[in-house]
Amino acid sequence: MIEIYNIESLDELSVYLSKQEQEKARNWLFSQFDKLYHYANIKEWNELVRICEALKIIGWGDREPLEAKAQRWINGSYYTSLMNQYFEIKDEQGWRKLKDSYVLENGDDITYYSGYKFQSQRNLLPKSPFRWMKSGNYQKSVQPLYESLDSLKEMMIHELQPEKYGEKFSYIGIFMLFSHHDDEHETVRLEYFHSKDEVPNGFEGKYYICPKYKWGRLVNQNEIYHIKVKRYFTREFGDLPLYEQKKIVSTDFLYYMQYVTDKLQKKKIDYNSNLLKNDLEKILTHWINS
Repeated sequence: MIEIYNIESLDELSVYLSKQEQEKARNWLFSQFDKLYHYANIKEWNELVRICEALKIIGWGDREPLEAKAQRWINGSYYTSLMNQYFEIKDEQGWRKLKDSYVLENGDDITYYSGYKFQSQRNLLPKSPFRWMKSGNYQKSVQPLYESLDSLKEMMIHELQPEKYGEKFSYIGIFMLFSHHDDEHETVRLEYFHSKDEVPNGFEGKYYICPKYKWGRLVNQNEIYHIKVKRYFTREFGDLPLYEQKKIVSTDFLYYMQYVTDKLQKKKIDYNSNLLKNDLEKILTHWINS
């Protein structure tokens, strides 16, 4: 089984694992996972990634599946983490540069592994296909919605069934940007308008003309697709009652889903959009009325 560390292709790894006695192979993988869970250097991290890829193929049995990913903070520094399908972090470590490789920030092992680059799991766990961030600034009347979006996120994480929709599409990344004309810091106050015609005559505040939705391209990463969209909310939206705001946001999510469905169908990518739509509508209905 030690050969798996030298098998680069996921397809080849899958073929190799299919030829092994499954329970024996799984137990060996678990023994390696337990040994590498507290990885001390980049070599052990990369081996842990391969173990997680193998367990995703062969199945985690009665253990909780985890995903091993290497990512970068906004300052460019790397961090590695083990995460479950509910986005709960089980372990996270920061790294610092050492020549052309890396060592753990708080680790005791400063062995220099020349030329080692971070590996990150390619066959990801099925997780909620709707993932979003909210702008840090927003008008005061949006506060109840802003908080309620957190409960919606939890519902989507735990009640959607991503394992049933298909493996070729991963997520829609949504960035929600809110107007904030009444921010306590005058220098950061601004509003969004969707067209020049919406700007009142003589308006003197800081503003941007932005489309309601600004889509990125459908990205293919390791044969798995994702897409991102920016959603700009106007002051007029923020002045609506909470119930009306929720209805608009719910319509947004159904639109996001349909937009992506059309994209996937054009590329003949198999994805159970009908099941996702049914699940999504149930969650949104409950959220609107909660």
